[in-house]
Parts: sequence; structure tokens; C-alpha cells
Amino acid sequence: MKYHAIKTEAVGIISGRNAIYLDEFKQIFDSEYNCIFKGEFSSTLTEITSGKDFIPYTFSFSNVIYYQCCELDLYVNENKMDSSFDFVDNSCLIQELTNRWTTSKIKKDHKHYVLQTYDYVFDIVAKDYKLEIEAE
Repeated sequence: MKYHAIKTEAVGIISGRNAIYLDEFKQIFDSEYNCIFKGEFSSTLTEITSGKDFIPYTFSFSNVIYYQCCELDLYVNENKMDSSFDFVDNSCLIQELTNRWTTSKIKKDHKHYVLQTYDYVFDIVAKDYKLEIEAE
């Protein structure tokens, strides 16, 4: 199991405990089951700076099959993380879920993402994500 920083198109790599502030989390129970996170990035902790102190964002994860939330100071894998937004290669979580009775629900295109906000860490198993920078 290896954590890799995701270099986003919008802001590059996001790193640091104060990098991602979360204001809103929403689940959408439709045919694709989406999880949406809204808040602000601290621009000094992103790779691509914008000249503003804070950058409003929306993260959307699609076809979510699993997620869990943990308070940051209690996250057991914090020392393995490469950044504030990682992809987990050879995920033990996906292997464990695949070995359960839910085997048919986990598809080959599901990925394990980890999103570390100021207060919480989210493990998310989804097919894809989209990051949008909000216009002010």
C-alpha cells in the first residue's frame, strides 16, 4: 500500500494541515452516488498560487462505493500520506472490501482516495473525482 500525492490540474499538489478547509459535505443519492466537498484552499499550501489568500473549491467524487471520516489526529495512516490529497496504490481497503460478500460491487475502476482537511480525513473509494475552482 503506497500513498501518492495527486497533482491536480487546478492547483497542483495540495500539502499541509491547513491546506484544505471544509465548509460543506453533501451526499447525493442518485444512480451515481456522489459525495461533494466544498470549502477553501489556503493558496500558500498549493503548488499553483492565485494571488489570493484563499481559493474556493468543489471536490466531487462519483460512483462512491465507500467512504469513512476520521478526526485528523486519530487517523492511523497519517504518517503514510504524501500530501493532503492522495491516491492509494495497492489499497488494503479495496482488497479488504473485495474479499467481503460485497465483492461484486467493487469494480476494477474504483480507486482509493484520501482527502485530508484541516480537521478530518476522508477515505473514499470511488470511480473518479472532479475538482472545480469556484469563481468569486
